[in-house]
Amino acid sequence: MRHLILLVFSLFSISLASGQKPIKDARNNFRNFGAKTTKVVLSDEGIIDAYIRDAVKKEWKISPYEFCTPQEYEQIKEDTTYFFLLRTDGIFNDEYQPSLEFLSLIKGGPEFKKGLFMSAEMISLPLQAKDDESGEIFPFLPSYLQIMQDYILKVQKNLMISLSGGSSLGNLTGINGKTLLFRAEDIAFKTEPDEIKWTFRGRAETVDQDAIEKAMIEFSDDVAVGLVISPKEGHKGGYCYKLVIDPAEGRLYFFKKKKVTSSSPAGFSRSDIKKISAPYRK
Repeated sequence: MRHLILLVFSLFSISLASGQKPIKDARNNFRNFGAKTTKVVLSDEGIIDAYIRDAVKKEWKISPYEFCTPQEYEQIKEDTTYFFLLRTDGIFNDEYQPSLEFLSLIKGGPEFKKGLFMSAEMISLPLQAKDDESGEIFPFLPSYLQIMQDYILKVQKNLMISLSGGSSLGNLTGINGKTLLFRAEDIAFKTEPDEIKWTFRGRAETVDQDAIEKAMIEFSDDVAVGLVISPKEGHKGGYCYKLVIDPAEGRLYFFKKKKVTSSSPAGFSRSDIKKISAPYRK
């Protein structure tokens, strides 16, 4: 699966730069989504594909779906009667090689002759660092599928949402009713003791990976969880993504993409924490 390359200019976009036909195509893609089959492209090997398969069986509700192998996908990828949910290697336009892997929902069609990145991309979410075998993303997969489906339903009502990229996903409304959990290593600046906790008026904690996984599995109604997807340690440059997810509702409160540099490391910055905590400080 790792040989599939998606050129990532933004989180997700339908190219509307060339006139009315792409706009019409995009409208039809979203409005007809539920009437067409989504092919979930998975290999029979690898634990992450097994987790995706299980999550799809439990969470995918808005269209018929079928599982297919990468070999079958190669045979039918130009078929416009299908959408495809698959893992892709993302490469940004200023990168020489992929550093992140994405979970992408793409419309089948003849555009594939020009490469995967020319396809009609519905939505892609950052999944993990390329070649990451830690499994830290596994508990988040059900929420990822809920977020993707919610996005499709929103665009069906308002196509303009698809033009706004990641800004259409993160919405802090209602977050102040949640206790936030951040991994300590995902905070990208040096903090004072209990600084995160009291910035959120006692409704946030820095915890370890085990606590994060437990919160994602238990689906507590009053907890939201921070997630950082970044290149592997030692990778120069690249981008990271920062998310805050409500596992019980499959909702994304915060989403931000940032270029990683020596002076701006991966993780939640002080300005991110200030923005996320604003509803708690009113």
